[in-house]
Amino acid sequence: MFNRVDYRWDLQRLIRFIFYVQDNNLYLGTLIKGLMATIEISFISIFLGIGIGIVVAFGSLSPFYSIKTICKIYILTIRNTPLMTQILINYFVVGNIFHINGFWVAVFTLSLFEGSYISEIVRGSILSIDKQQWLSGYALGMSRIQVLKKVILPQSYPIIIPSLSNILVSTVKDSSLLSIISIYELTFEAQKAVSETFMTFEIWFMVAFLYLSINIIITILLKLLEKKFMRWRR
Repeated sequence: MFNRVDYRWDLQRLIRFIFYVQDNNLYLGTLIKGLMATIEISFISIFLGIGIGIVVAFGSLSPFYSIKTICKIYILTIRNTPLMTQILINYFVVGNIFHINGFWVAVFTLSLFEGSYISEIVRGSILSIDKQQWLSGYALGMSRIQVLKKVILPQSYPIIIPSLSNILVSTVKDSSLLSIISIYELTFEAQKAVSETFMTFEIWFMVAFLYLSINIIITILLKLLEKKFMRWRR
């Protein structure tokens, strides 16, 4: 297949985008710097997204109609509009109105987007616990908050974590769309490198490898965490 493409590979030139030596000092290349920015944005976004998701999940389960309605509108709006559209709206409209720089617009957008999915995961996991667990807690004299904290949530963790793993991996991949607003993450740095060198295959294969590597590490770590909670549940 590669022979038919008739592409002349030049892997030696690719190394400088990974690391390079200057004045006897070792420096990170632009692709690795972009990867670090991707990791930073993704993990801040998922951390905030988890917070948003938990708040919205409890809001969706609230007995107050107004709170429940606001949460449902948020979920409906965010989950049914393209992420790229949300990025552009937040960058050109929200960012300009409130004078927010591109980095925090990126974090804000990803957090809201992933938070909408996390909220449904949390809500679904809570509702999946048998109602008898609530009644047993009440019979022991616990309040609703105590039952939720000591009985329901510990049982829902093994349900939440596998789905959360998928969300975290998706966040890393979705961050590639931030290149459209010139955030210096991995995909943006790759686009710059390709435009400078025309090393299309080398650079994009390396970018795919870097995304794959970080997502495999995330998946392994969360699998270990999932096993820990499953062992506790048994």
